[in-house]
Amino acid sequence: MKTSSCLLIFLLAVGGLMSAQNESQTPPDKANRRFVIQRMDGVPGMGFGHDWWRNSELAQKIGLNEQQTQQLNQIFSSHRANLAQMRANIEIEEGKLSDLLDQDQPQQDQVLAQLTQLQNARNALEKEFTVMTLAFRGVLTPEQWKQLQSMSHEKMFFRMHKPGPGGPGDGPPPMPPLE
Repeated sequence: MKTSSCLLIFLLAVGGLMSAQNESQTPPDKANRRFVIQRMDGVPGMGFGHDWWRNSELAQKIGLNEQQTQQLNQIFSSHRANLAQMRANIEIEEGKLSDLLDQDQPQQDQVLAQLTQLQNARNALEKEFTVMTLAFRGVLTPEQWKQLQSMSHEKMFFRMHKPGPGGPGDGPPPMPPLE
């Protein structure tokens, strides 16, 4: 059991490092255009929650009109069921991987095959989210999109640099020295 937990942590850490390495290889001009994606309640969002356009303060700041809000609602509604199903698929695949790793002697070929299934499920969710985001962009003016990006970047910056829980220096207590 302990070995399988360590293996799972190792696999997740390697995946995170690979993802971070890919992001660090993004050319600087493209890195500035990337939009930070945050997931809340298991549903992909745009840094402000999955229904950011319903936030009246945010909508007012970027100048959303009623027609745009209705279009954004319609786009989200048309993708919501797929997004929920894909999130459920990810949880199922994560459960299968966990079951394989909890075996007394996990079979590497089975674990790797299941890891591929999990990655495919995550990719499908990311693709659906990207299609929805592109549809959102088709509703927004270029200026509105730039404002939304700027506001999202500011929100993420302040979240990463805020003092207290979740901010810098907030982490597990230091380990006592080994004697």
